[in-house]
Amino acid sequence: MQIFLASDHRGFSLKSKLATDLPHIQLASESHISIVDLGPNAYDPDDDFNDAAIAVSRAIIESQKNRDEEVMGILICGSAIGISIQANRFKGIRAAVVTDIETAMSSREHNNANVLCLSADHLAQAKDPLEGEKAYEDLLAIVEKFLTTPFSGEARYVRRTKRLDEEVK
Repeated sequence: MQIFLASDHRGFSLKSKLATDLPHIQLASESHISIVDLGPNAYDPDDDFNDAAIAVSRAIIESQKNRDEEVMGILICGSAIGISIQANRFKGIRAAVVTDIETAMSSREHNNANVLCLSADHLAQAKDPLEGEKAYEDLLAIVEKFLTTPFSGEARYVRRTKRLDEEVK
């Protein structure tokens, strides 16, 4: 599985940490995780979440044309909302703001989401260092559940996900 990873400045430190830890997640299949970090490479307080979402969305769309391997994205900004809105403007991208294991599962099973959007401000923040460690472990569990939960393939979910790419008139 190839994962494109990017963030804005508010998600920069979390993205950097995930880039190191994601290759160690165990997938159900024998495949491994390959991370492509699309940036930023340095903290820039003036960057825009839009650039991260555009980079990941374009990379996924291009990779899907040329690969049999599953391709997904992970985007991180302060709230995860803006970055998901930008990503969802691309046909074929189904970006989901995920806050817990249940939404990680349902976004994959029911919506075949291919981009996980995480809130750096809400998911990984804690005042106490020990709570911070627990918050990061919980976040890793969310990411693992997203990456390992398959799309159900039920006819109603297939129909609904196809409609996501239709132009609304």
